[in-house]
Amino acid sequence: MAGALYLAKTSCRSTLWKTLLSRSPVLKLNTVQRESCKISRMPAALFCTTNTVQAQTAAHDHSHTKIWTAERFLSGSLVGILPLSLAFPTPALDYALALALTLHVHWGVEAIVVDYARPSVVGTAVSKGALAAVYGLSVLTLGGLFYFNYADVGLSQAIRMLWKL
Repeated sequence: MAGALYLAKTSCRSTLWKTLLSRSPVLKLNTVQRESCKISRMPAALFCTTNTVQAQTAAHDHSHTKIWTAERFLSGSLVGILPLSLAFPTPALDYALALALTLHVHWGVEAIVVDYARPSVVGTAVSKGALAAVYGLSVLTLGGLFYFNYADVGLSQAIRMLWKL
């Protein structure tokens, strides 16, 4: 019982604390006050559990699972798009290849920048500038590849021409 009070108080979740108090008729106000006094003297890091970490993660959910799934889907689709576009060079496959390659490289470089150019390491301005540079270069790359597909022979035909050298 005391462990539940420790967990409830140290998780800093008022809703959990209120729920615990409202659902347990056995708890008396004096018991809660005594446990609360003990808890305030103990470091909260000792009582961090998987449930509290999951609750904190859910509060800051940015749909990383969906992005990870999209990255895996794109990587898998590159396995099909690349050979198809080289075997049967068409404008539609050239544009699909340009988009898939640019997005694949963008997500990879963005992950590197987010991991190594953290605001706590290099400062907020440099971190945001590096991320903006990644987005800018990705847009320029995609625009350049689309222009090359439109105005020249196309991406897959250019790769075939390089192989003939």
